[in-house]
Amino acid sequence: MSEEPRSPRALARHADEETRYRAIRELDPDDAGDRQVLLERLGDASWRVRSAAAERVGSGADPRPVLPALLDLLAGGATVGARDAAARALARAGGAAVAPLVERLGGPDPDLRQAAAAVLAAIADRRAAPALTARLADPDPNVRAAAADALGKIGGREAVEALRAAVDSDDATLRLSALEALAQLGASLPPAQLARVLEDRALRRPAYRLLGASDDPGAIPLLARGLRDPSRSVREAALAALGQQRTRQGAGALAALLDALRAAARDDPGVADAWAEALASEDPRVAAGALAAVAAAGEARHVAAMLRLAEDERHRALVEEALEGLAPGPELRAALADSLPSLGLLARLTALAALARLGSPASFESLVREASDPEAYAQAEAIAALGRLVDVRGVAPLAGLLGDDAPRAAGLASSALVRIAQAGAGGRAAVVAALRDRAGAAPSAALYRAIGATGDAEDLALLRAALAAEAATHRASAAAAIGALARRGVAPGAIPELAAALADPAPAVRSSAARALADAVRAARERRAGEAPPAEVLARLRAALEDADPGVRAAAAEALGVAGRAGDARALAALAGSADATPQVAVAALHALAALGGAPGDVVARAARHADPEVAKEAVLAAARVPGPDGERVIRDAAASPRWDVRQAAARALAERGDRALAAEAARAAAADPDPLVARAFADAARALGAE
Repeated sequence: MSEEPRSPRALARHADEETRYRAIRELDPDDAGDRQVLLERLGDASWRVRSAAAERVGSGADPRPVLPALLDLLAGGATVGARDAAARALARAGGAAVAPLVERLGGPDPDLRQAAAAVLAAIADRRAAPALTARLADPDPNVRAAAADALGKIGGREAVEALRAAVDSDDATLRLSALEALAQLGASLPPAQLARVLEDRALRRPAYRLLGASDDPGAIPLLARGLRDPSRSVREAALAALGQQRTRQGAGALAALLDALRAAARDDPGVADAWAEALASEDPRVAAGALAAVAAAGEARHVAAMLRLAEDERHRALVEEALEGLAPGPELRAALADSLPSLGLLARLTALAALARLGSPASFESLVREASDPEAYAQAEAIAALGRLVDVRGVAPLAGLLGDDAPRAAGLASSALVRIAQAGAGGRAAVVAALRDRAGAAPSAALYRAIGATGDAEDLALLRAALAAEAATHRASAAAAIGALARRGVAPGAIPELAAALADPAPAVRSSAARALADAVRAARERRAGEAPPAEVLARLRAALEDADPGVRAAAAEALGVAGRAGDARALAALAGSADATPQVAVAALHALAALGGAPGDVVARAARHADPEVAKEAVLAAARVPGPDGERVIRDAAASPRWDVRQAAARALAERGDRALAAEAARAAAADPDPLVARAFADAARALGAE
């Protein structure tokens, strides 16, 4: 039967490339006729058409019927383009293609073995790890390298150990591929093995990068040596490792290494200049490592180059910390001042903050002007900089920004004031005094939040009065502030005004009041050995479980869980197990039941089937505390879920359940799960349960 001239199948063979491309996207990979056309188009002259065909043909509900044809194309496609398209389609097919690809790994054609390894790398299914490990000894060097690359993408303990062994191979290409694969996995080598590898100059660059993931103190001298290497590429690899170590551990844990760098810079000032050149690297790890090295050298002449990194949000905090570590004095002040004209706005604010910290009134005033100007591009950054200075001179201008007219600036100013208050008694006294003065004349939501974080029992009357304020945002913020005072232990238990706010006409106020009551009740129970809240408060919270607003119902459920009254479990179980409950409410009800001793098995099972994955995950975690086969059944079902995050929750639940009889099951899941993170979670659970 001939095809209609305008049918997608016919148009997929049209002379015009755009017509073929559009038609391909309409073909059904689960239809045998359409599937045949898609396979044909994998050899199309157009890259766009081949790519579209590969995407479609591998995306069917059941990709198994198309696998033989794709594998034939992978082995003997007429063109490189056709073979590449077949590889992309096989990768799109995912786990269904693993077994036949593993079979091809043992075939006689080295090109097919290499291609199969590359596709398995793209699929990243751990079931292929044993076969790929065997290919590290393949007679063909290209296959060995492809197997190492694939193991680097698959990950897992077996892959890491195989790659570590491959590093000692006689094959230089395999050694290099294994090192690069280990770096991709964030794994390292024992220092003794690394020292041997570093004797080969061709391997130094990838070997030094591995040091970024090492937790062995023996790696520090090796890294120090790399940072002084005369080769720029090797030195930058060591800087990348230092940058990774710096973000992983912080400056304190690297004291010995930084001391070694300081000594190296004293012995050879040129090495610090070489580090400073790397501050401009496009690799963020190299730039972070260079910043740490230059800061260790402690030379003010590199300040401008350090400051330019502050334009990048990823590095700004490190730049600020590095500047604080430099020796204060006229040389540093001059270097900071001289750098200002060459800096962008964000870096300039960082320099001004450093100068203000060194006592420059003009710099402090510049920061205040930027922070106070609502039209300023970097107002938010200037406000944050004033907070980081923790200087009481910043309290008054920051308090002046707490109005409701600019909520974003007010929120940032509130956070900055809290930071100043937390830095010491003098700062707290100045902040609290400013907040109290302003509360009488210009109350605001941000001001109430700051009072909750910094005030004391004296402020409770002010906040209680604010629960009756005209603005709903003020009432909600006042309720939240009372909750914050309760968490800090400076407010009594279930305050009647909070309970009354559960009937407020604004949902935001009701939910804020319910959360604050939960905080107040929790604090009271902790201080007074399980004291129960008044009956009136409990009655209002129970009524709030029927509130029209989901946020209010969720907050009330959390509060009842904290209150600890077993009689509330039935109503909470109804919420947790209801298919109609919003995710927010169902999760809160599960939390509350956990606080009351655990959710019933039937409730957990229903919640685990909830359409929202967040609810399902909470239910799976709750199943860890459900005794007997009911809890196990929920966890086993979750371990087979199509969602990676639900399977990860199942792994955590297995570990928390603590049943050693489930160790083998966790180990099997670790070996079979296609997601590396989930497989690792199951492996951790297996070890926690005592698996070998």
